[in-house]
Amino acid sequence: MAPLFFIHLPKTGGTSLRHAAAQVFPPDKLLMAYGRDAKTTSPFANKIMHYSPEMPIERKVVALAEYIIEHDIAFFSSHMSAAYLPCYDPARAFALFRPVPDQILSYYAFQKAQGRTAESFEEFTERPENRNIQARSFGIADIETVGVVGILADYDRFVARLNERFGTSFPVLHRNKRSIVSRLTGPSLDEAARARLEALNPEDVELYRRAEARWRRDVGE
Repeated sequence: MAPLFFIHLPKTGGTSLRHAAAQVFPPDKLLMAYGRDAKTTSPFANKIMHYSPEMPIERKVVALAEYIIEHDIAFFSSHMSAAYLPCYDPARAFALFRPVPDQILSYYAFQKAQGRTAESFEEFTERPENRNIQARSFGIADIETVGVVGILADYDRFVARLNERFGTSFPVLHRNKRSIVSRLTGPSLDEAARARLEALNPEDVELYRRAEARWRRDVGE
């Protein structure tokens, strides 16, 4: 079976799709490369990506690609662009995008809930490492050659297109939403805040514009 490559941009609804994949494919046909010792990171990916300091990153992605082929992996998922893998096939890849201010707010709420930041929303979003997250995760992939591109606002139809394109049976799940407490007590986005975030993340704004245009074109809108 040729693998599917999910380019999982952080906080764009990809957790729901990852859970859906776990219902479709056997555990040994999934390879997920996320954070160090994360429950979502497959043991092999954890060892290679986080416990092999002697290996340069170029060799690590080759090792992941070799594992995908040798173990007939059906579904690869990571915040790292799959386009860096030597076995990457853009026609078998897909990605989901989210409007920039909403994605950033969700990313901040997640980092704060995990105890990874105590900064204010404004301080957090000013940091260079917290800017243009979607563009950096998408990496060198070409949005025009990726098999299926979707937007979070049309998540259900995005899943339907995946199933139609790849002959899969992903269920429509909605997981990992912000808690009610977080939504009530966390920062909100008025027009000024949204404009500020868009100005700080021009690469993400342009990428989302292109993703939305591609999605509208693909669905005939």
